[in-house]
Parts: sequence; structure tokens; C-alpha cells
Amino acid sequence: MKRLIALFCFFFFLNGLLFASDIELHRNYLVTHPYVTLSDITGEKAANNKPILHFEAGKHILRIKGQKLQKILQKHGCNVKPNHFAYIQFTQKSPIDTTKIKNAIKALYKKHYKAITIKAITITPRAYTTELPQSYSVGFSKKAYLKRDAICFIKTPQNKKLFFSYEVDATLPVIFTRQLIQKGEPLTKLNTEKKSIMLQNFRAMPLQELPPGKYEAKHRLKANRALTQRDVKALYLIKRGSEVTVTLKNDGIVITFSAKAVQNGHLGDKIKVQKSNNKRLYVRVTGKNKAEVE
Repeated sequence: MKRLIALFCFFFFLNGLLFASDIELHRNYLVTHPYVTLSDITGEKAANNKPILHFEAGKHILRIKGQKLQKILQKHGCNVKPNHFAYIQFTQKSPIDTTKIKNAIKALYKKHYKAITIKAITITPRAYTTELPQSYSVGFSKKAYLKRDAICFIKTPQNKKLFFSYEVDATLPVIFTRQLIQKGEPLTKLNTEKKSIMLQNFRAMPLQELPPGKYEAKHRLKANRALTQRDVKALYLIKRGSEVTVTLKNDGIVITFSAKAVQNGHLGDKIKVQKSNNKRLYVRVTGKNKAEVE
């Protein structure tokens, strides 16, 4: 009886391991040889790691229907999670050193995203390449930094170009809305929050910081939305032509008077105002239609 219980527990445990190790298929795979093995898909060494797919002679890209690949893997005893890709692509990795290109990609993304954490960069030549030129510069498509996967190129002194597809696996902080925000409403820490997200294909530059008193909603914003530069515009606490309450502090004495703003101003900006006697002076913006004489 004890043996039966132990055997049952063993099979239950084994089944749990198999379930936990279900394979989730990806859209693209890089392989180092002209064939595909189980290890190329699972990322783990297989006991019997014979090729399960072969590239056509002279070809370096192999595309297979997702459902067909799933059946092949199941025949080899692999549990596969439901597949959402119509086709899976395998690309034979070119035997080239892409360190210089990778460093250029890192520099591009770190220039635009100050707090980005880059985990990995995958680079694939658009055509199978066995070697790179000795001298070249790295260039990018327009606004490539807004995308997780994009295209770059290398250019030789003779103006010859080679193109590469790349994908950046990274995380970065982005400002999100906490709630529904109406057009013209100031953006503050009360109605927004910072979240860390995976780099994705953005439609515009995401807002990574929210300086106090700087932005207002350019249009109506839904809750839990990642903010971009298209969603915000400058918030002027003081607008040109408006009446400003100006405070002057001197030796413990506080004097308050009204003046007309000659310039727009954000929080902390130094702007020019005009008193009733037409005398102009510079003040520091401290709040909505409020300022202090420096």
C-alpha cells in the first residue's frame, strides 16, 4: 500500500514538473546551425538533441506554421502552451561580431531614456552575412528609439550600406494617469504615478518625469494610460497679460502689490511684470498668478 502511495506521489510530482515546463513559443528564433533542435526552442539541453527541422540548401531563414511546429514538438514529447502566432521563424545567426552595433544601439536608447535598464539586444542582419567591413559607421531609421524592434544600418566610407533588424529587451519608468483627467487639467502627483514598464513601440516619446507645475492635459485622458509628449502641453501658472500678486520680502517686512504679467511663466520661472506706474521688474513664479521679487 505504501509503495502504491509513493508511486502515485512520484507520478503526480512528475506530471507537475512537465506542466510547469510547458513550452511557450516565440515568433522568432536565432540558431547557429542550418537546422533546428529541441534545445533551440526550449533553451535547455535535450537528451536526444537531433535536428527536428532543416533549412533549405542555401537558405538562412525557415518559416513554419505555428500549428505544424506545435504538432512536431508534441510528437517529441514536449508540452506546448497554446500558440498565438500563425508562423514561427528561425534565422541562422551570422558569424559576425556585432559588438560595435550593439554599443551604438545602447547609446541611442540611453540618450533618450535616462533611466532605462537594457537587459538584452538581439541583432539580425537583413541578409545572411559572413563578415563585416573593417571600417563603418552605424545609423538608424527615423525615431528608431521609439520602438522595441527597429532597423539600423552600417555605412562604409564607400557609402555601401548593410541593414540589420534589432530588438531591445529593456525596462523604463513612464508616467501613467491614476484617474480620468480632463483637458486643461494640471498634471500632478495626485492624478499621475510613475510605473516601470517593458520598452514597447511608442507612438510618441513617453513622459518619464513630471516636474511640478509644468504640464497640463492636452486632451481628455483615460485612467491608467501611459503619457507621451503628445498628451501634454506647457502649464503656465502665469499667463501674459494676467494680473499677478507679487510679494516683496525685506528685513522681515512683507509687501504685496499687483502687477501685470509681461511673459508666460511656469513654476520657478523668472519672468518680467509691469507695475501700475509702468515700471518693470523681474519676479519668480511661486504659484497660480503669484510671484515673489528676488
